[in-house]
Amino acid sequence: MAFVYHGTPMTPKAAFKAVMPARGVCISYGTPTDDQRALEHCPFRMYDNGEFKAWNKAKKDGLEWDEAPRDHTKLYAWYEQRIFQPGCWGVIPDRPGAPTQFNDGLLNDWPFGRSVGAPLFHMNGSTDRLLKLCDRFDRVCLGWVGGFDEVAKRIKPEEEDVGCPAYRAKMDEIAKALGNRWPPIHMLRGILVGGDYPFLSVDATSLAQNGHRHDWRDHQACMFEGYGPGKWNGRKWYADNLEAMAA
Repeated sequence: MAFVYHGTPMTPKAAFKAVMPARGVCISYGTPTDDQRALEHCPFRMYDNGEFKAWNKAKKDGLEWDEAPRDHTKLYAWYEQRIFQPGCWGVIPDRPGAPTQFNDGLLNDWPFGRSVGAPLFHMNGSTDRLLKLCDRFDRVCLGWVGGFDEVAKRIKPEEEDVGCPAYRAKMDEIAKALGNRWPPIHMLRGILVGGDYPFLSVDATSLAQNGHRHDWRDHQACMFEGYGPGKWNGRKWYADNLEAMAA
């Protein structure tokens, strides 16, 4: 059963306070809107470096990866105040889509040791690199990167989503390499596949993005599922179902 970290920001503030207590939360350095609320209500917190947002912009610009220079001094200072608290950890800075050598260099800059930081293995890389990362760190994140179409200058549409056939093929390769005793693995954007592999945890922004679609349930009683009428009960129902999906 994979533990779920729900991505933020989540609106309105009242929804976060009603739905998120005792759940896992993912706070991004790029959009730390719910940072203080997460500290108050969520005992399990993962902190993201915000690089995925930059990669999405690069893809829209027809680039395989974002080559803009970064100074991680402020990010590290932000992490240092958060990831050493119980139940917390952070994703080590990386560049989705970038060459392996580039990301290995970024790992060498990480100042906080193996326990509170998790490197990101981009799944278009060599599985041997994943095994080395598992030896070097206590937790490793998997990030799906589909093949880049050099002609169209974009990720191949059929390989964009976690769970696509290309993803499954790579996971077969990874599962064979890891064997019967998996180390702690976190799957980024992995809630739909959380129950398919022995992941320790997954994250998803589904609750923040789509929770409002279930607000109609606030006005209805559902005897069979144990949710009666009540403010934010629809989003609580949705959050519980997302977590059950990853089981």
